[in-house]
Amino acid sequence: MKGARHIPLALTMYMVQAAQATVIDTNWTETIFSSDGSQHTGLGWAPDGSDRLFVLEKTGRVRVLGGALTGGTPTWSTFATMSPIFTNSECGLIGMAFDPDFARNQLVYFFVTVSNSEQQIIHYDATTNVGTNRTVVRPGLPTVGANHDGGGVGFAADGKLYWSIGDLGNGTGVDANLTSLASKVGRANRDGSLPSDNPFDDGVGPNNDFIFARGLRNPFTLTVQPSTGLLWVNSVGTSYEQVFVVKRGDHAGYNDFENNQPAGFITPKIVYRTNSSDTRTITSATRSGNVASFTTSANHGFRVGGNLTISGVGNTSFNQSNLYVASVPTSTTFTAQQAGADATSSGGSAATLNQGGCLTGGTFYDATGASADYRGNFFYGDCNSNRIMRARIDPVTNSVLSTDYWATGIASQVDIAVGPDGALYYVGVGTANVFRAAFNATVQALVVANQNLRADEGGEVVTTVRLAIAPVANVTVNVARTAGDNDVGIVSGSTLTFTPGNWSQPQAVRISVATDADLTDDLATVSVTSSGLPDVPIRVSVLDLNGPDSMFVYGFEI
Repeated sequence: MKGARHIPLALTMYMVQAAQATVIDTNWTETIFSSDGSQHTGLGWAPDGSDRLFVLEKTGRVRVLGGALTGGTPTWSTFATMSPIFTNSECGLIGMAFDPDFARNQLVYFFVTVSNSEQQIIHYDATTNVGTNRTVVRPGLPTVGANHDGGGVGFAADGKLYWSIGDLGNGTGVDANLTSLASKVGRANRDGSLPSDNPFDDGVGPNNDFIFARGLRNPFTLTVQPSTGLLWVNSVGTSYEQVFVVKRGDHAGYNDFENNQPAGFITPKIVYRTNSSDTRTITSATRSGNVASFTTSANHGFRVGGNLTISGVGNTSFNQSNLYVASVPTSTTFTAQQAGADATSSGGSAATLNQGGCLTGGTFYDATGASADYRGNFFYGDCNSNRIMRARIDPVTNSVLSTDYWATGIASQVDIAVGPDGALYYVGVGTANVFRAAFNATVQALVVANQNLRADEGGEVVTTVRLAIAPVANVTVNVARTAGDNDVGIVSGSTLTFTPGNWSQPQAVRISVATDADLTDDLATVSVTSSGLPDVPIRVSVLDLNGPDSMFVYGFEI
């Protein structure tokens, strides 16, 4: 990060109304879910139906809240306290990810600074609320005990372990340097060993063979998109905060480029000026068929889906706030959908949305607790502005459609996650509170926690189901595989019953994948149904771990 900031009845009783609502979007209602701990650096719900929320603290403690959603007595406990740990500046306990086969093997991974010269990825067994079998998976990750240490960690569609590390605050590993894991995204097998197909593996040569992508200043967090399995990496910048979709061998350009990457480098999906906004002078404006085209006097640096305020144009019908960039034909032109009569004008300016200056954790909304317009959206935070933003994503092209403020007032906002109940949960470094925001449902529907699941062949995955509002009578819900791979089956939860008393408590559905003789990945559809309610299909992607290593999974290049 940067600057001075280093970083059911039982449910109803456990939450209290926030003293001051922070969610700007009136379709959601925020509550303080709980208050515990300090200097939060991350959170996540265990993906096994066990109703456990894991919360990280910079100083090394992992806290677990159990029983808060399923009608039990909510209880905080300490899962593990990292030792050794080094907490100077932005060092400490700074990342977490659950194993893709967590429902069966119960492994949870942590990114930890263990000294002023080393970081490690460690996993624990989470069979109980006390972590056991501490294992160092990937030692020797670089740090100098200062800032830009990284901390992003996750598993992409190929089932491999990925992590991100910044330039250590002193420019280590930038540009073409392939000898250091600093300023990089790294990739390993789940046990920490070297995959056979890493892009810069040169055997006995000088490269660090674990490098997957490069040119990143401070990739504090990364998020795996459920629908594609792609890595979305949030990189804190000097002049621009940038979200990249990072693939094999990519170069994001640091420290030569920020939001001005030339050909041969990747460009950000989402970008905003650090602690400010960009303003560009408009030389011409033309609207035809409700599409406005603007020309600027200099390179604008705008990205598709960016939020602009247009002002001062001679024809005032062009002036508008919350105008979203639809296309960028050239570096000095952009278009946007804008209702109005055909017109031509000139003058004025275009200004970007001031989102903050320290991009932090994000999550994709993969549940069905909110209306369709929110599904697949990317929610991401900013530590400096205390905000959470919402980016709408086109489900076909995977391009950004719009970006807007979603919440504010979260002290040093740092991470956000989707819960088993379809609500959003978030924390800040500067608050002990865990916040919950729930969609204001008005009609009955099936709330499924995952529209996309990824399973190992021979493994198991879990999702959860609840109702959107209280029913007047009992509701029966059925879950079954309805298409695709016959090896996918329902182990438990094929029939669920919700009553006027337990309708809001998530119930688990456990899905297994049998081992087959081939070496190919598979797909299946599991359908959640109930009489009179819209069906919810779940896409189950099956990874064959016995097949050859591949960075092309289900049509997407990793």
